Amino acid sequence: MNNRPYINLLIIFIITFTLGGSSYAQENEPTAVATEKGVWVWIGNEIPSGFEYQVLKSEGNGDFVPLGTTTYREDPGTMKTMAEKYYPLFGNLDKPADSELSLLRDYASRSKTTDSVYISNFPLMHLILGTAFFDGEVDAGKTYRYRVAKIAGKDRQWETTSNMVSYPAETDISRPRFSRKQEFSSQVVVWWYVTGKSSLNSFLVYRRVFGKGEYQRLNIERGFNNSQDTVYLIAADNAVQNPALYEYYIQPLDIYGNSGPGSEVATAGTLGSVGYAVPDYFNARGGEKDHRVELSWKFNETEYLRSIELYRSKSYDDGYMRIARLSPKDTSFTDIVPVANENFWYYLITGGANGNSLPSSKVSAMFRNSGEKPMPPEETGAENINNGVMVYWSCQEPYAKGFYVYRYVYETAEFEQVSGLIPADEEIYSFADTASYLQGNEVYRYAVRTVNDVDQLSDYSVTASASPGKKAAVGSPMNLRIAGRDKGILLIWDDMRMREQVLLGYKVFRKEDPDGRYVLLPGDTLKNDLNFYRDTTLVAGKAYRYTVTAIDFYGNESPQSVSVLFVPESSTVIAPEILRAVNTKDGILVSWGQVTDENAVTVKIYRSRPGMNPLPVITIMKSVDEYLDKSVSEGELYTYEISVITESDKESVRSSGVTVRRQSEN
Repeated sequence: MNNRPYINLLIIFIITFTLGGSSYAQENEPTAVATEKGVWVWIGNEIPSGFEYQVLKSEGNGDFVPLGTTTYREDPGTMKTMAEKYYPLFGNLDKPADSELSLLRDYASRSKTTDSVYISNFPLMHLILGTAFFDGEVDAGKTYRYRVAKIAGKDRQWETTSNMVSYPAETDISRPRFSRKQEFSSQVVVWWYVTGKSSLNSFLVYRRVFGKGEYQRLNIERGFNNSQDTVYLIAADNAVQNPALYEYYIQPLDIYGNSGPGSEVATAGTLGSVGYAVPDYFNARGGEKDHRVELSWKFNETEYLRSIELYRSKSYDDGYMRIARLSPKDTSFTDIVPVANENFWYYLITGGANGNSLPSSKVSAMFRNSGEKPMPPEETGAENINNGVMVYWSCQEPYAKGFYVYRYVYETAEFEQVSGLIPADEEIYSFADTASYLQGNEVYRYAVRTVNDVDQLSDYSVTASASPGKKAAVGSPMNLRIAGRDKGILLIWDDMRMREQVLLGYKVFRKEDPDGRYVLLPGDTLKNDLNFYRDTTLVAGKAYRYTVTAIDFYGNESPQSVSVLFVPESSTVIAPEILRAVNTKDGILVSWGQVTDENAVTVKIYRSRPGMNPLPVITIMKSVDEYLDKSVSEGELYTYEISVITESDKESVRSSGVTVRRQSEN
């Protein structure tokens, strides 16, 4: 059968289709295109003979920097050298023959533009003619622009900027799908198809002998056929043996040699009809351990056997699932069944030159458990959660059916089961123990056991401990009382350590009676052996009420104790009034009247500034009736008050304040 006229028609199709995709830019409008090995810049359609193009480059929105120049040189040796230099950058496209280089040289001698010339390696053609520039110094993920200027002598005739381009290249070509094939004694023709509009321009063909070696790129006749929005890609392979079987796939390309996704693999050859391989035997038997079932088979004819697929089911009639895809050289397989003491059915399917065979005859086998104890869980842990304890673990036992959780009982020194069966279907397991009788101030110990597919229990896992995340009943402090009144008051309550084993300490609260709010006094979380508190921050004439709470190591806090009331005695000592506060050369001199109260011992001077609380400056004997304050700043406003201290260390109410601004005397 002669197929040559048909193949010649295919070649006409490819040339017509390629020319249709080459019109993409206008005169003097540079276009930058990302390719697989860099950025190709089309400069313009005017061949640079007698002038040159200067190319500049900008990364992102950066400044343009000089990149190089292009010009056309008609010397045959120079054109040959340029073709050898640039072809590796566009190796997916055809390499220009010497006749094509002669065609370009002859065309350039007669024309000033590239409007009417074309060879199949389109980007290489423009590089040779000087109407394109290649930039190989680009990085993935970055964008670039190019500026081109036409320079004749010293004259810059025009200058313009290209589009922004991102590297690396991307194509809009979809994956070609297998359509059909024709097999002859000396030729194989395979069709693929691509739907929708795209930048598809040509394609490469790869072949390997059926199931052997690596795919090799073929230089064979290729063509296109259009039908509405579908393009058929046709490969005619005349370099075939008879008999032989081959696998083909194609790599679609755009006009710049950028490749799209590879096609589906098609199998074709010169064999004619090939029968399916049938096994001489197919056997199955249960193994000795580890849930094994041993499968074995034998084929006498394996030349065109491509694969062996094994299927398994619990039922003879249906429910089969593939468990393995094997090489034609394999003759056995060990299946690990999920359950012991249960019958499993098997069959195999072969893949060959004509696709997959029908299922083989079915065989069955069973793994009978040998009494091996399962492994216990690993990485056991426990932590408190709201109202309980969360126990978690992992397990590598391949045949686990589930797990049981146990809690240790100290009274009987034994574990008791606290969970039902927890199915084995996760990587990390957990169980929440929220029994109502768990105590918040107790520590509980847990362990987990594995149960396998024949209901055998493992040993206990490593234990883990935690306390429930729930409030414990902490009793309130009892018998709160005031035991001393020297320099403040001393609060005392009963020691709680004997009845609260996890006692951490106490909190003492005070409020001004009757309308104040309780405030926590300094010394939060006192030690558990300090069942007393001294308060020396009282003000005479005010009424104070106190209460105490207890806290344990788990953060639980008791209700407040019964409160007690205390009213400090008002002082009968009266401080003298300040007579004056005046500036002197050395500071501010403060004077007051004589202290006549026999109970008074010392005088305390207070000083403040606007917006600040009065602070004591000095305490002096009551026989002194003035004080020179040297630690003052120029221009500042100061207010002074005084009080008197008795023999029993009681302080009177402070006097009225006197205000003065510090000014130096000249």
